[in-house]
Amino acid sequence: MIMRASSTKNSAYDLILIGSGMGALTVASLMAQLRGKRVLVLERHFKAGGFTHDFKRQQYHWDVGIHYIGQMNKGSSMRQLFDLVTQQGVQWNKMPEPFERFIYPEFTFDLYGEPKRFQDDLIRVFPEEKRAIQQYFRDLQKAAAALFLHNIRINGNWIFKTIGHLGRLWSGIKLDLTTQEYLNRNFTNPQLKALLVSQWGDYGLPPSQSPFAVHATIAMHYLNGAYYPVGGAGKIAQSVKAIVEEKGGQFLLNREVTQILIEKGRAVGVKVRKVNASTETEETYYAPVIVSNTGAATTYLKLIPADYPIPFREPLRQFVQKHSSITNVTLYLGLGDDPRKLGFRGENHWIYENIDHNLTYERRLHWIFDSQPPQCYLSFPSLKDPKATAHTAEIIAWVDYDVFTKWKNQTWLHRDTDYQQLKERISQALIQQIEKHYPGFANLIEYYELSTPLTNEHFTGHNKGGIYGLPAIPERFTPQNAAWTKAETPVFGLYLTGADLYMGGIVSAMLAGITTVSCLPDGISIPQAFATAAKQL
Repeated sequence: MIMRASSTKNSAYDLILIGSGMGALTVASLMAQLRGKRVLVLERHFKAGGFTHDFKRQQYHWDVGIHYIGQMNKGSSMRQLFDLVTQQGVQWNKMPEPFERFIYPEFTFDLYGEPKRFQDDLIRVFPEEKRAIQQYFRDLQKAAAALFLHNIRINGNWIFKTIGHLGRLWSGIKLDLTTQEYLNRNFTNPQLKALLVSQWGDYGLPPSQSPFAVHATIAMHYLNGAYYPVGGAGKIAQSVKAIVEEKGGQFLLNREVTQILIEKGRAVGVKVRKVNASTETEETYYAPVIVSNTGAATTYLKLIPADYPIPFREPLRQFVQKHSSITNVTLYLGLGDDPRKLGFRGENHWIYENIDHNLTYERRLHWIFDSQPPQCYLSFPSLKDPKATAHTAEIIAWVDYDVFTKWKNQTWLHRDTDYQQLKERISQALIQQIEKHYPGFANLIEYYELSTPLTNEHFTGHNKGGIYGLPAIPERFTPQNAAWTKAETPVFGLYLTGADLYMGGIVSAMLAGITTVSCLPDGISIPQAFATAAKQL
């Protein structure tokens, strides 16, 4: 079946969004509510939201990608933007303090959402490094600003380009400075070095590979604590869907875009495969503006026809082949009793078996075979959400996609016994890792289910099931590669949004959406978006 554009209600759109992650939701919401655009959002999953979606099994409820978010305090600019995007459809619950706990073999550190206390606690434990610690907190602001200014310099008008260049001179921190180089340059105590980057899982790269500016952006994001969406992250997509539909737009699920249609150098529409249809079904939708939230790799290497000239296609292909996507397994746990009986209060637990984060990352391939995870992250959605009706937990660990490639072509939910046995071995290894640190934890578990990179790949279409877009290594931010991650593409009428414009994370993806909106015809400038958000009641 071919569905052609016409004047009928379901086929004439002002804007088509490929994917429904946070970047796409931001673009869809702002263009619908502030510009009255009729928006079509196409999502290959059977649930909208990308990594903001949630799911249930029996009485248990989990979020897939949102485990905690910073800067959601009332009055903050990020909260104002989020409230604008959702029309205040999402409420936020502040996590208990301390909101993070870092566990190492020889020490444990509790992180409170108060910058002065964080700094004082570090100085109390490492008094000999006082000056370096104080300088670190000053450098966090400069480095985070360097990444933001890089983004607006690439995507903004001449005013923003000028601001970006001047800001780069003010910051003095380059994007090719790795976190490891910064640590080695400023600190001597190896435990302190390890402790400061305990949250590297939030961007997926160890100190030797991550730009210090990326690390600083995450560290700054959580300096004042963290929040969790009341009722679960699914509220985000639900809120935006209502906004889009009010303006005559539509969300279509189980729709995989297979090609961006280009005529005379201009993007004019998309070809779509209907997922899970009883017969092979193709649909075609047209709009004058197309925005892809599927990432640079998928957009340029899969969706744009191979014969269409993209000047940087081959360097991008080589980058994707050379640098591994950030991939993980997540064990979703349904608990039969209250985890507070073991002392948990809703804080996150980052558990490391040694202080060498680079070695931990290297072992992401091998630990699956020796059943000893070098790290894991433990989170309790039910203790963060006041509307939770059953207790849940999640355990996340980094893995290498290559472990799972032999099952890549098998159907989701119908992979063979070997795959099921591998998942069971991984599940038990993760459970035992937590049990080792918190005896009695295993006895709480009534239900468990493991997702792998193949799960992520199946539902998102991301390269090798990556969760953070293109790896945020220094090479990604070099001038010669900047075109990969610009909002404007070489195809007139086609734009990018999402994590690849900035970096991984929900707030970063929202900012990417704001950036994309500023580049669209009849769009909204970045200052205008912030000003509109600030004026809300």
